[in-house]
Amino acid sequence: MRSWSVCVSVVMLLALTTSACGSGEGAAGSRFEPVHPGVLTVATAFLRAPGFWEGRTASAGGFEAGLANALAKHLGLERVHVVQVPFASLVAGKLGGADIALSQLTPTAEREKSVDFTTPYLNAPPGVLALRTADARDVHDLQQLHWVTSRVSTLTPIVMQRIRPNRDPVSVEDRSAALAVLHSGRAQALMLDLPVALALAAADTARFHVLGQLTGDEGLAAALPNGSRNHEVVDSAIRALTADGTIDGLVKRWLGSSSDDVPLILTEQLG
Repeated sequence: MRSWSVCVSVVMLLALTTSACGSGEGAAGSRFEPVHPGVLTVATAFLRAPGFWEGRTASAGGFEAGLANALAKHLGLERVHVVQVPFASLVAGKLGGADIALSQLTPTAEREKSVDFTTPYLNAPPGVLALRTADARDVHDLQQLHWVTSRVSTLTPIVMQRIRPNRDPVSVEDRSAALAVLHSGRAQALMLDLPVALALAAADTARFHVLGQLTGDEGLAAALPNGSRNHEVVDSAIRALTADGTIDGLVKRWLGSSSDDVPLILTEQLG
């Protein structure tokens, strides 16, 4: 009887171990079920994205690349595969067959109709990326700048409603096109999530700087296909990586510039 009991215990232990390693057992008890066995497939829109994706693979480095690697390890997966998907497709819930999207995504009520967002992994108030030749100390100075906006960005309403530029912005489809306009000098300023703005400015200090930030409680989060069975386990993993300091370490490694050094420009008086 004792021998049978020991055998059952061993079998149960082996089953639990195999299950945890093979499918990514989460802190909440959920099992991660990847599209491809042993692989975390991650969708992102912008490659290269300075500070976030330094190349076309997760091994190239960057904050979100590092987060993808950390998530894969936490979930018991062997590697990360990156696929590039247009930003407009990502926010519409079309992840190109990926398990998750890591693409500097801000959760909104409208987007949540199409994708499931995790808890934010990064605070991201609005930041003003501008040409080195442009400057602004208050909202009235911001109104004088020539802006470029993206039709798919959640930050465009902030430009139009809180800053209210004196002339119509250049309107383009997405961030890549907006950066091209800014780079060419056809516009002077672009509103971005502050960590993104800081990373872009650090990558081209001769051309760009972050001249200010606005108040806001926005954050960047991972997105999963709507109704994904993996939502709970990925959300739990991100919370765990926040708690153990992994995400803070990635911030210091890849997004070293502090938001504390960026002047705060108040716009509420225009509301």
